[in-house]
Amino acid sequence: MITKIFSASHIIFLLITLTIFQTVNAEEKISYHVEIKGIDDEDLKERLLGYSLTQKQQDLPANNVFILKQRAKKDIPTFIKLLRSEAYYNSKIRIELEKNSNQYTLIFQFKLGQKYTLQQVNIHQNTEYLPKPTLKQLNLELNQPALTTAILAAEQQLLIYAKNESYAFAILCPKKIVVNHDLQTVTVDLCLKTGQQVFIGAVDFTGNDHVNADFLKDLIQWQQGARYDQKIINAQRLKLVDSRLFTVARVHLATTADENGHFPITFKLTERLPRSISAGLRLTTDDELFLLRFAWEHRNLWQHGEAIDAKLNISIIKSSLEVSFHKPSFYLPENTLVIDSAIINEDTDAFKSLRAEISIAIEHQITEKKRVNIGLAYQLSHITEHNNLTKNFNLISIPARFSWDFSNNYLEPTSGGRLWIDERPFYDIGSGASFHKQKIRYNHYLSLTATNDLILAGRIIIGNIWGAQTNDIPADLRYFAGGGDTVRGYSFQSLSPKDGQGQLIGGRSLLALSIELRSWITESIGVVGFLDAGRAYSNPYQDFADLKMGAGLGLRYKTPIGALRLDLARPLNKREEDDEFQVYISIGHTF
Repeated sequence: MITKIFSASHIIFLLITLTIFQTVNAEEKISYHVEIKGIDDEDLKERLLGYSLTQKQQDLPANNVFILKQRAKKDIPTFIKLLRSEAYYNSKIRIELEKNSNQYTLIFQFKLGQKYTLQQVNIHQNTEYLPKPTLKQLNLELNQPALTTAILAAEQQLLIYAKNESYAFAILCPKKIVVNHDLQTVTVDLCLKTGQQVFIGAVDFTGNDHVNADFLKDLIQWQQGARYDQKIINAQRLKLVDSRLFTVARVHLATTADENGHFPITFKLTERLPRSISAGLRLTTDDELFLLRFAWEHRNLWQHGEAIDAKLNISIIKSSLEVSFHKPSFYLPENTLVIDSAIINEDTDAFKSLRAEISIAIEHQITEKKRVNIGLAYQLSHITEHNNLTKNFNLISIPARFSWDFSNNYLEPTSGGRLWIDERPFYDIGSGASFHKQKIRYNHYLSLTATNDLILAGRIIIGNIWGAQTNDIPADLRYFAGGGDTVRGYSFQSLSPKDGQGQLIGGRSLLALSIELRSWITESIGVVGFLDAGRAYSNPYQDFADLKMGAGLGLRYKTPIGALRLDLARPLNKREEDDEFQVYISIGHTF
């Protein structure tokens, strides 16, 4: 009898459960959208919504209110973690639901409170021989918001600091963060186990099957017995990659010392293919119209990084065949022997030129960013100007260049600058005439936002030729202005001095100014607004008179080899001979 009653009770329970289940499923599924209230910072709102699972699942209606609230509750720990990273250690979050017709609004109501400040930072390490870094070295400042990102970054900076001070085996131990809710402050205890001090030993290389090991030792200037310094090791690794002989260079530090107490280091290398070919195209609507470029290169002729490259350039105005040879570590690790040769044919509105050039120079690396180059060059040229005057020149020159690149990125600079100073005295063997040509070019880059998506870039070019009259200077060495390399919006060379018949003859000085505002609207697409000004002058000095200006807009698309550039420019000081606009298509920024 008891068994029968028990069985009947189970049946009743199952019927009730089934009825409730059917009722729940009969409810209409809930559509909703998410709002955040109580926060004025729009950027913080966007970040919170970006991490919200509820927001991401808006297209998946919830079965009922209970499930929707459970979904929203799963976001709370994530929100708390994100708010703590912004120094909000006592924030409150409430979930609210509002119904309007068939649509629900899920509201996360925030009460952020005050940002907690960093009161104290303690550094614990197991040696007295390593001086503790300052808070400035860790990029921390007391009485400022205790941002979790800053604390984590400081922890990593502490580790880097130890490795740069010869403690290569240093590791972090668990940190401690104490939050005082009464005072609204944070105290941080950072912990470091330094391990033993390391002195570097012998160096070895693997993977360099076709590159001489002694050449590599000279290249990185290895100092056996020196204190380990992570900065120096990284710089040496980059030198190996920058040699263009390797695609990858990894560093392996031995875990046991040799008989001298030094720790050997091995660079594990992956060789790059020594030969490469490339092609390029530039399109403009000025006189050049197009430029085709084909190139071949061998980067390791005799296993010591000797490189030879050949370039063939073809355009309506200028065609050339250029061959260059580079030998690194020429007597000194900082020296590179450079031999250049070229045959060049030019046909412009100002002159026709056929010339052959050869030069030999030494490039010396002063520092990582600074270089100086000096050499000896010979040029044989046959030039016909458009007054049908034909001249031959046999020129010896001493080209010298100082370059300083302190920009932060080769392809996409956002800060810093680049400076080139060229000085070149010429002597004509045939006529005995001499003159001196100089050119200074400076680019500067300034980021206007913390995210580097708005860049102000500027350029100035100043050129002068001293010591000879215009007619005694080969036309292909005179200064010309106008076109994509100087003042966009004007035809190639059109902003240059003319003779009495109105023919372009070029000048003895040049001034070109440019400013660009570069904005990246997505990860790969950018827009540019620019203003150029300049011209060439008859005198060997700039008198700043009659400067012509051009302005326009451009489009940029990032590629692995640089930004694909499309510029549309128009002359602001339009003359009768000027077109309404010019178009320029190329790879890489203008400067």
